[in-house]
Amino acid sequence: MKKYLWLGFIGTVLSLVCDLLLGWMVYPDTGDYMTGMLAGCAELSYLRMGLSVVFGAIGIPMQYFGFKAIADIIGKGNHKKSKFYQKLVNAGAVATASMGASVHILCVIMMFGMRIECDHGFDPMVAATMLEMIPESVLQFTLWGVLPVSVIMMTPYMIMAVVMFWAIVRGRTELPKWMCICNPLIANLFTNLITVVIPNTAFSNGVGMASMALGGMLPFVAVLIWLYCKKSKVS
Repeated sequence: MKKYLWLGFIGTVLSLVCDLLLGWMVYPDTGDYMTGMLAGCAELSYLRMGLSVVFGAIGIPMQYFGFKAIADIIGKGNHKKSKFYQKLVNAGAVATASMGASVHILCVIMMFGMRIECDHGFDPMVAATMLEMIPESVLQFTLWGVLPVSVIMMTPYMIMAVVMFWAIVRGRTELPKWMCICNPLIANLFTNLITVVIPNTAFSNGVGMASMALGGMLPFVAVLIWLYCKKSKVS
């Protein structure tokens, strides 16, 4: 179980690197976070995007092992629904591993498209609306490529996070109830809060881009610490 959690943790570190490669920058001043991020694609180098694909393709699937370890801990609970909770968390782990990397790669391809369009004269800064900031080719790829796969992946991921919170806070596992706050969704809320409190800095934009990587890292680290502390108390 510790080995699985360590593999998951290493996966989140690689995922963190892949997201920081995309987000660690100050976005052009558009007055809006999302439009600033879109305009920022014009300043991303092809090297950074290519390296992000490599790190994401390796790191995101590795997170499966960490979530599987947590699913196994939940499944060992004495509650009658423990095995059902385990299956739901494991389904989220499979979705993260099998489709998470695909979503990331599709997003980077979208950024590639934005950068190529800008290299050929498209200027997002002169657009009047957010939709006008996106070239037609990139918009269609996002609507019919990125969005459907993202929805399919995020649904079991969200269910997994909610089940993890519920099982822990209700005492259905060996884990202490306070550990319910070490949850991917709570980490996501915190990272989004940082982008609001410290808008448009390299740090806040990088953290905002890496919200899912940090969301996986938080429970993996927390459970690892708990396991090592538990072992030391027993010995």
